[in-house]
Amino acid sequence: MKLKNKIFLATLLCACFPISALSAGPDELYDGYIINKVNVFSKRTKPELLKKYFALKEGRPFNAEEYENAKNELHDLRISKKLSFSLQPRENKTVDISINAEDGYYIFPLAFATGGEKSAAGLALAAGNLFKRGETIMLFGATGKDGSMLSFMLKDGRNSFLAAAKNMNFEQRFYQNNWINNDGIFSTSDDKEDFSDPIAQIYTKEDSFYLQYSREYGPFKAFVSPQYRYIRYDKDMASGSYNTVALGLSYKKNIRSGANMGALFGYGLTDKEESLKDLPRNIYGLSARMSYENGGEWTGADFDISKLSAHLQNITEFKNRHLLALQIKGESAFNSPFAAQVRAQDLLGGQGRYSRTIFGQYGAGASAAFIYYLIRNNTGLLSLQPFYELAYVYDKQYHHQSGAGASISYKFWRFPFPFGLNYTHNLSDSSNQISFVFGGQF
Repeated sequence: MKLKNKIFLATLLCACFPISALSAGPDELYDGYIINKVNVFSKRTKPELLKKYFALKEGRPFNAEEYENAKNELHDLRISKKLSFSLQPRENKTVDISINAEDGYYIFPLAFATGGEKSAAGLALAAGNLFKRGETIMLFGATGKDGSMLSFMLKDGRNSFLAAAKNMNFEQRFYQNNWINNDGIFSTSDDKEDFSDPIAQIYTKEDSFYLQYSREYGPFKAFVSPQYRYIRYDKDMASGSYNTVALGLSYKKNIRSGANMGALFGYGLTDKEESLKDLPRNIYGLSARMSYENGGEWTGADFDISKLSAHLQNITEFKNRHLLALQIKGESAFNSPFAAQVRAQDLLGGQGRYSRTIFGQYGAGASAAFIYYLIRNNTGLLSLQPFYELAYVYDKQYHHQSGAGASISYKFWRFPFPFGLNYTHNLSDSSNQISFVFGGQF
């Protein structure tokens, strides 16, 4: 590994562990007061349920930082058009907390398509608070030249459920130095145009069914995920069942929630005004995830499969709301067959678009991205996101994949996803990708 890459990895590792305090302003005056009552007023959701989601409880000491985090939990339900909080001091150093939620429900369909050699289309249906529980439901289906998929997601309080079925029919192309083409229903991989001499081409069929149940415990989340996979190759490779079960644990603090599907109807924008203000100080977000996946005779698999994964991310939100995201990842597939091996694509930061990736038995990656808001106003956010990402994968020898580029995207407050353009230069094979971006991490 080159010295400059070692320095880059070491810098990211050190930067992922900052310690900070989140200022809560005048609410700190009530630190140490005993919470007398928590009053909740809502239009649709049962007040008792919202009170359950609110982390501060009656009879416990008040803490300003915990109060801010508890408010964010209710904002992140994304089911209210207005959400207000107030503190009322009482005698004997006690305090009442009042929460007023103008909540409702939404159903939001969304259709999209891609053209070109790999045309594909998808349809999503999102619903929130239909059953007056603050729940989120998402249905998604897609079909294209290389396959089809269908998924269902339900988040109900601290519990989340996910089910997905997929059928893929695609050509896997192998190149020198462990390069392979990326595949996917919406992938528009142009590796055949840039690299016309693969050493092997193998037609692949894959059927898979995936389940996941997870439960939150404060900032922690534990999950279990069984998966059925059956893969067939038209040449001499390891065809058969790849059934596995994965167990994992994750941690999050000060990390933004995902897409707000109720935004089109005005729901979930209760913290918009606050989001447009500068911060009193930097906020440091931290997320970590570790999982272990195993399969063999006990899962009905035809092969012994074992994979250990770890992921650590730090997001710094500066006082002017710009973001710096740093992350490191690692995976080891031990002696698993090709279909269960490590892909460099999974070790990168997810900012770049690549026609090819590399594979091996184990690897590590690091990335850095800076999100600079060119425009931040009541209509939406225009951002420029330069990035750099690097991954090393080992299979008899080390191979690396690295890329740099930038995305420019715009996000309306009243629409769930940002959209824009991404440019990626693959520093390892000198290929370039310019692609349309719909949706994103930040």
